[in-house]
Amino acid sequence: MKLACSAVVALGMFSRACATGGSSPLAYNECANPDALLAKLVEPLDALRAKGCAASPDGRSECDRLRREIERLALICGDHPGTLMASAVGAYEEHRPAKAQQYLDQLLAQPGSHPDGAVLRARIAMEEGNVPYARRLLEQQIRLAPDHAALHETYGGVLYLARQFEAARAELARAGTLGSPRWRVAYDLGLVEEAEGRLALARQYYAESLEGNPGWPPAQARLDGLKTKDDAHR
Repeated sequence: MKLACSAVVALGMFSRACATGGSSPLAYNECANPDALLAKLVEPLDALRAKGCAASPDGRSECDRLRREIERLALICGDHPGTLMASAVGAYEEHRPAKAQQYLDQLLAQPGSHPDGAVLRARIAMEEGNVPYARRLLEQQIRLAPDHAALHETYGGVLYLARQFEAARAELARAGTLGSPRWRVAYDLGLVEEAEGRLALARQYYAESLEGNPGWPPAQARLDGLKTKDDAHR
């Protein structure tokens, strides 16, 4: 079952739309200013993402090229957190979760709080069925960054998968208070209510999600599924 986990936040965390030139900013094998080098790659990539940036079958799209440049920067700049995160996001977008996991594990091994990295790493773990790992990681990061909305939102998804529905509701409410988009929180709450058999309330949440994000396929699919169930019982 698809969750509205906030790794979506990680996928959009570098949004700064701007135009790009044709030459690579990695013209030399040094890492004098990793933030500036990364920005020259992430900004045009985010501009392409805004238009719909997917991996091409032959790996030769401009999006693919920029993702590869970011990964090359990760080799040059070693443990630079922003580059590791951007490389992980790019690998995840290209459906290379094992590579994304490598970058994220390298990032999370560094001291301090890395909430966006934890959100994406937890999502990968959930997709692999490793809910216990996702839970431990999120709980650790929440202790370090207790006011990070995306951590609580994703943790709510973990608790939903663990069928701890009341605790999931509490985490999702916390995420909403901290700033998670209401349409995503409403969708996740709909999943919780549907799992507990409160179908009328689930419909209300899915409809609310669609009000905030019209045409969003997961919410529409859940509503359609509930309608099919209703029709089957008539």
